[in-house]
Amino acid sequence: MPSIPLTQNDIIFALVGAAVIFIIFKVLSTAIRVFIHRAFERNFDPDQIETVLENCYRSFPIDNFDFKGATFHRGASVRITTSRKKIIEGQFIGANQSDLVCLVTDNSVIAQEIGAIMEMQAL
Repeated sequence: MPSIPLTQNDIIFALVGAAVIFIIFKVLSTAIRVFIHRAFERNFDPDQIETVLENCYRSFPIDNFDFKGATFHRGASVRITTSRKKIIEGQFIGANQSDLVCLVTDNSVIAQEIGAIMEMQAL
């Protein structure tokens, strides 16, 4: 089988191409994560809380969540610290198969990606 000779230019082109593809992938994955986060984060009218909670229970059916050895149950008050040092306090609603957890705060519903949670503690 004949071999194809690779020059230094071919190797450099491959490295630059791989770096560009990697950067595009990282930018797109970050944009998708932000879009998903904002799609689930909504301000709501206090009169609509029953409807909001009902939708959250359907969207996040896992009511017990284990995180770093601690188990959190639906309805528990929790504090989450994200990888971006954002602190979210609210009532734990549940988790889903898409690696998201749902919290209801005083004025919004937040879906947080599990991979971005650095710390989670009961209040």
